[in-house]
Amino acid sequence: MNRDFSNKDAMFHLRYGLGCALEGTFAIWLLIHAESYHPLGVWIAYFLLAVTTVCLVTGFIWYFCWAYERNATLWYLAGVASLIGAACAALDRLFAFGFQGWDVALSFGILYFAAGYGIWRLVRSAVVRSFNVLLLAVSEVGSAWRGELRR
Repeated sequence: MNRDFSNKDAMFHLRYGLGCALEGTFAIWLLIHAESYHPLGVWIAYFLLAVTTVCLVTGFIWYFCWAYERNATLWYLAGVASLIGAACAALDRLFAFGFQGWDVALSFGILYFAAGYGIWRLVRSAVVRSFNVLLLAVSEVGSAWRGELRR
């Protein structure tokens, strides 16, 4: 199938996500310790955060289009929500921002929503497949009862 967004390109562009994570983490670290680096450190941190934001938004849009071509947009959105929740919790642990109450609850709520959605989809798929097998079995029993077995 000819697609605009190939799987090879998707795997190739994943490395930019790691770069954005490292760059954003360094920018936050630089903001925390900016008083020892004078005003230049603050400007560099804000520049790194701006560049990372532009790169992440572009990547989210590109991967949304990639998932849309494969009819997996809901899985993609659940995955992104999970990553956002995990990133918020990890940054709180790494830099000890001291989020109180609702911030951590929100990040874990997003994480649990995505996990719950994934589990619901898997259970739904298993139930639908089981129902199809049961329906086929009942149809075969009915055919055998009427004497119309396929050979």
